This record gives sequence, C-alpha cells and structure tokens, in this order.
Amino acid sequence: MNGHYKVWDLKNKLMPQNLQAGFLLHQKNYRESSLIIDVFTQSSGRVSLIAKGVRRQKSPYLGLLRPFIPLNIDYTGSSSLKTLTYVETGQSDTILPGLNTYCGFYLNELLRYFIPVDEPYPEVFINYLICLQQLKSSEQIQAALRNFETQLLYATGYGLQLQIDYLTQLPIQSSASYQYDIEQGATINDKGQLQGATLLAMQQGNYQNVRQLNEAKLLMRQVIDFYLQGKQLKSRILISKLIEKQTCKSN
Repeated sequence: MNGHYKVWDLKNKLMPQNLQAGFLLHQKNYRESSLIIDVFTQSSGRVSLIAKGVRRQKSPYLGLLRPFIPLNIDYTGSSSLKTLTYVETGQSDTILPGLNTYCGFYLNELLRYFIPVDEPYPEVFINYLICLQQLKSSEQIQAALRNFETQLLYATGYGLQLQIDYLTQLPIQSSASYQYDIEQGATINDKGQLQGATLLAMQQGNYQNVRQLNEAKLLMRQVIDFYLQGKQLKSRILISKLIEKQTCKSN
C-alpha cells in the first residue's frame, strides 16, 4: 500500500480480495472496548457491524473509524449484526468546514432513516459522495442538500411529483403558483406558496435564485417530516441552535 493509506486487519490476516467501499454513518460504544457501527457501503447498502477492540488505548486502529472519511471494509456474519474484520482508510481531505459538518451529520441521519439494512443503493452512495464533496466548500450548500434529499426520496420510493399538476394533468407552469399535497403532488392555486419555477428547479436539480432554494427547503422539510412520522432529526436541531447562536453574536 502507498503512503496515502493506513491499513489495519482486525484479525491480522492478509488483505481481503473483495473490499467494500463505505462511509461511517453512526457509532455507539459496546462493552468496554468495542463499537457498534452503522456503515453505508456501495455494494451492500447500510450494514450494522460490531467493531471489536477498536477503543483500546493501544489499539493501532483507535480513531480510525470516523464519519465522512472513505473506508474500505470487510466483515463476516449472516445475522443483522455482522463483525468487522478488516478496514483501511485514506488520509482524505474530506473535512467539512464549520456548520457543514452538521450538514454532513444530517445526510447520515437521513440515510439511517430511509435506507433499509442490507439493501444496496449504489446510486444513493454516489450521490452521497458527491454531496460530501460539495459540502467541502461553503458555496451552494443549500442546493447540494436539496438535490441529495430529492434523489434519496426518489431512490427509496418516496419520489415527489414535480412535473405534472395532479388534478389537471397539465405540465407545471414556471410562472404559476401551486400548493403541494405530499401524497399526490402539486396543483395550481392562486394562493399557493410554491412557484412552478421552484418545482421545476427541484426536478432538474438546478436552482436559479434564493427564493427557489427557500421554497424547496420548506417543502422538503414538510415531506421528510411526513415520512419520519414524528421522529426528530438531531442534526437539524443542532444546526438551528448553531445558526441562532451565530445570529446572536453578530447582533
């Protein structure tokens, strides 16, 4: 291996032949020295693993499992909780600046809620990787998040109807106003709070102005909350508190 990688085999074996690319979504302590981790892999989807001994002070892989860092892993087991047997990680520069870190945790929470265990979603994996790269910059954060949300919902069977008025069956008109029914879609309404241009921007993944981004954010929040069925996203609460704190400091 070259100098860009740290390589650890958790059982001191040779490198496995079929490593899976993945990212750590979540971890919690297990017993004295282990972790139970949620990993999103390109070929197997979301996988729950026990990482034995990784918290020991003298463990060479202490701190190796971190969010937003590309991993190559191998594991064994046929139950819902499998055992991590090998991991390597690149010394990646995927460091999310400031508030963007919490946006990354938001993506991870969405994946844990919407992606079932042991079902591959390779397109979502690629979209996640793209979104992380976009979050490395402070530009176009809102557009990156909205595109990821929309793509995730489509991939998992909760796609939004963004092209056709569900009552009239006519194409969405960019200059018209619409109201949106989460289970049926958009319909034209003079008092609606959504521009047709916003719906089309969401469908195309191409936002032209702040109004479109704000309208898309409000709609996606309503849609996601509807499917979460009362579950709260911790990352969203943290982001709101941090924004409020920054606003207070600037006043």
